[in-house]
Parts: sequence; C-alpha cells; structure tokens
Amino acid sequence: MADGLPSPSPRSRGEGKGEGRFGLARGSSPRRAIAATFGAFGLNGGVWAGASAVVIARIGIDAFQFGVALTLMTALYLAAMSAAGSVAARFGIRRTLLAALLAMGPVLALLLGARTGLWLAVALALFGVFGGLLDSAMNAEGARVEQRSAKPIFAQFHAFASGTTAAGAALGGWLAFHSLGWIAVFLVEAGLLAAAVAVARAISEPPGEPRVGGMSGPRVLESGLAMLGLAIGVSIVCETSALAWAALLLRHAAPSLAAYAGLGAAFFAAFQCAMRFGIDRLRRRVSDRALMLGSYAVAAFGLALVGADLGFAPSAAGFSILGAGTGAIVPCGFSLAARRPGLSAGAAISAVSFFGLLPRAPAPLLTGFVADALSLSSAFFGLAALMLVALVAVVFFVPAAPRAAQLAPGGVAP
Repeated sequence: MADGLPSPSPRSRGEGKGEGRFGLARGSSPRRAIAATFGAFGLNGGVWAGASAVVIARIGIDAFQFGVALTLMTALYLAAMSAAGSVAARFGIRRTLLAALLAMGPVLALLLGARTGLWLAVALALFGVFGGLLDSAMNAEGARVEQRSAKPIFAQFHAFASGTTAAGAALGGWLAFHSLGWIAVFLVEAGLLAAAVAVARAISEPPGEPRVGGMSGPRVLESGLAMLGLAIGVSIVCETSALAWAALLLRHAAPSLAAYAGLGAAFFAAFQCAMRFGIDRLRRRVSDRALMLGSYAVAAFGLALVGADLGFAPSAAGFSILGAGTGAIVPCGFSLAARRPGLSAGAAISAVSFFGLLPRAPAPLLTGFVADALSLSSAFFGLAALMLVALVAVVFFVPAAPRAAQLAPGGVAP
C-alpha cells in the first residue's frame, strides 16, 4: 500500500460500511473517533478565540505584548507539531491523541482565568505544546483514515473543526463578556472527554503496522515539500490571525457591540466549515493544487476587506470570505503531503509543519508590532499581500500531481 501503509486492520476494513451523512461511519470507528477529535479541537480553540478580547481587556495588556505571548505559543506549537511524529513513534498514535485531548481542557481553564500577563503567557505556552501535538497527530491519523476510505473525506474532518470553532467563538465571546466563562470550559471539557473515549475505543495500532514516523531521511528535504510547507504555513498564519485578533479588531471597530466581538471568529470558522463540507466532492473532479490556488485568491480578497477598516459589518464579512478562502488550503495541502512517495503520512505532515515555521513563528510578533505602530487593520492588509506571495509560490514550486493520483482505485491515495 502507498506511503508504506499496510493493509487495513480488521477494525479498519469495515470503515466503509454503515456510513452516515458526510461519509462518517456510524458507531465506534476510527473515522468517527477522528471526526470527534477534530470537533473537540475546534471547540476548544473557538472558545479561546471568542473570549480572548475579554481576557486581554481584563489583564490590561496592549497588542504588542499580546503578540509576544502569541509568538511564544506559536513557537512551542510548531515545535510540538514537528516532534509529534517522533512522539507517536515512541508511544503510539492512540496514546499521543489521548494525552493531548485530556490536557487541553485544563489549559483552556487557565487561559480564561488569566489575571496577569505572566499567567496568560504560561497558559498560552501550554496551549501551544498540547495544541500542536494534537493538531499534528489528528491530521496524520485523519490522512491515514482517508487513505483506507473509498472516497476523499479528509476535508470533512477539518469541516467539523471549523464548525465547532464557529460555535465556540460565538458562545465563548458572549459567555466571557458576561463572566460565565466556566460554562464554556465545562462544555469544552465534555467534548474533549467524549473524543478521548472514542479514540480509546476505536484507534488501534495493529502488530506490524509502522507507527507515525518522525522527520528523517533526505526525502523530507526536497524543495517541493519545503515550499508546500511554507505555503500551508502562510495560510495557517492567516487563519490563526483571524482567530487571535478578530475579536480585538471588532471590539475596537464598534465598542458598543463588544459582547458580539466573537462573531468575527465565528463567521470565519462557519464559512470555512461550509466550504470544507463541500470540498471533498470537488476533489473528485479538481486537483488539490488547483483548489489551493483559487482558495489563496479568495482568502487574499477577504483579508483586504478586513484591512480596509470599513466598520463592524464589512470586517465581519471579510472574515467570512477569509474562512471560505482558507477552507481548502490546509486539508488539500496536507493530503498532497501525505501522498508523497516514500514517506508515511505522519512524516510528511511533520515535515510540512516544520517548514511552516518560517512564516508562522514571527507572525504574531509582527502583527502586534504593526498593530501598535499603525493599526490592526493595516496588519491584515499585510497578510493579504502574504497570501498572494504564497499563491505565486505554489504556482511555480509545487508540482501538479497526475490526475490519477488524486484518488487511486479503491480510494487509496498513491
């Protein structure tokens, strides 16, 4: 089987049977467990995105200081993503997923309860470590589940994450504004525990199946994979910027609507969710690379609209367009990486995560600096330009896979 993956285990062979809506299997299955993991991950991040403006206002830090804390979080997040392959190789993908899922709830409680800048920085650092570990592990396992499926489903996992991010951002912002953040933490913890139970029941590593590998060997250093990682990193910069800064931007744009500042992140994630639920159908007819190119153009337009600083409603619309534009980039990019000949899905995704360090690591600090020196909307104009640079990079440096490689017979990506 491609990417060094063996034939599906007995538990995995029945994945195509009894499928529910969106191709997700009913009952306990790896597909359902990974969908639940993506959903819990999105809910956790969405609650923080919606509540962050309230926490920042309570502590009294400025945009640059918040940017410094986000930079620390991002560096640790990326380090954890890059190391996830090695962690899973030693402890197994199941244990890695369980450890990260069980840690995220207490970390969110620390974030929402922050009372000082140092407290917030420590909580964000922990969020980076466990969030990065969970992000990489669930994407690697999601890519492997797709490879065993009869049709493309990877983007649907990301759609679940986007949908729960939207709900979490809207709910988290409102609850935090009314000093009810503990309710949001309780709901997130319930989702994380449910996902952990599903993973414990459904995810297994049969004897003889190679575990997710770390970054090793010359194949991970090829220029195409490096450029793909950089391009995906740019998209994630814009996604995380929307989630981290949208509430603050809308709060400044319309102070009288501060209770609804979480809607920027909510609209972004909701439109991203809607796009991702339809992406896998498009992937049967259009190449992943072509979808990525169109998505970069749409996302750049949404960022430019946010940067125009035309008020609450136009900025919220810009975040919606950005969500629709970024919907295909990460799942299509990770799927392209996971199909690289001679590499396991985990090793390839760890590699693109590593190469995504260059645009992602300095982004929060630079955004905070530009926001203090000029304005937050100006920083979003800069992100629009960065998206166009990524588009050009994909055009010239990421080769188009043969049409037959989009999905091989039997649903196995070559």
